[in-house]
Amino acid sequence: MRKRLRLEDLKPRHLALGAGGLFLLSVAVTLIVLAASVGRRPAEEAAPQTPPSTSEPAVGEVGAVGRLGMQDFLLEAPEAPPQPRVHLFRERTPRWSEEQVRRFWVPVDEAVLRILRRENDRRTEELLREVP
Repeated sequence: MRKRLRLEDLKPRHLALGAGGLFLLSVAVTLIVLAASVGRRPAEEAAPQTPPSTSEPAVGEVGAVGRLGMQDFLLEAPEAPPQPRVHLFRERTPRWSEEQVRRFWVPVDEAVLRILRRENDRRTEELLREVP
């Protein structure tokens, strides 16, 4: 009976070797593809350019298909969709007056104490509900 290979059974050294092997394989494949595309570029440029035909190939007839280069597979970055504009309900003021600050300002220590009181009250209610 064969023992199944599981990822949990592998040692970190084996995982590192596997990851390194995959990296080297991907580098080799990339270099082969690049070498093949660079090697054929001068032959394409030396070939005489024929004007594109305006007639469609007949059914069953194979049209002349050019070779694709690496540039043919690169996609342009899409433009970001326009962001919706922000509609303010009042005019933006560069500075707030003392009165405006007093109306809306909450000292940090008061805000923290309010949150702690609310949480303590909730926990106390929960605890008292569980008592028979």
